Amino acid sequence: RYSNQKLELLVQQKFGISLTIPKGYRLNRQADDFVWISSETPFTSQGILVYSYPYTSDSTFTEKYLVGKRDFFTKKYIPGPSYGSYMITGHFYEPSVTPMMFKGRYFAMLRGLWEVKNDYMGGPFVSLTTLDQKHNKIITVGAYVYAPKDEKRNFVRQMEAILFSFSLADSTSAK
Repeated sequence: RYSNQKLELLVQQKFGISLTIPKGYRLNRQADDFVWISSETPFTSQGILVYSYPYTSDSTFTEKYLVGKRDFFTKKYIPGPSYGSYMITGHFYEPSVTPMMFKGRYFAMLRGLWEVKNDYMGGPFVSLTTLDQKHNKIITVGAYVYAPKDEKRNFVRQMEAILFSFSLADSTSAK
């Protein structure tokens, strides 16, 4: 009742996953392998990123590889507010990867700070990455928060609740 079923259907059809997306979120950008959804207020921005790419090796779940892929997609699809600026992973505090089992599936959880290259914005992010064995592809669902005047903890927890609604859609519901 309180979810954005149109965006949920888009994510399900494009990536074969189920993700609960609250009302108030809107589609910012989509490509064959990428979707950017966000909720914007005058003082905050909470964004969801979903992207996929082919699975090539176990090194996919290393910090260096996950950050590299994240930076590839954010540079390509998430522009900053000024000309030539774009979102990247910050390295003031190095991001951390935590392996975990969730809903019987292996995930790599990446946490860190994001920033905008050539501008002055940033905040926390978290992402979950897993292997879709049936389609031999990696799927990442990520979230970020921008709230320069507020504490970020509760915003991040809201985004984690969305990410942890993740599940691979079964083959009949994905069609």
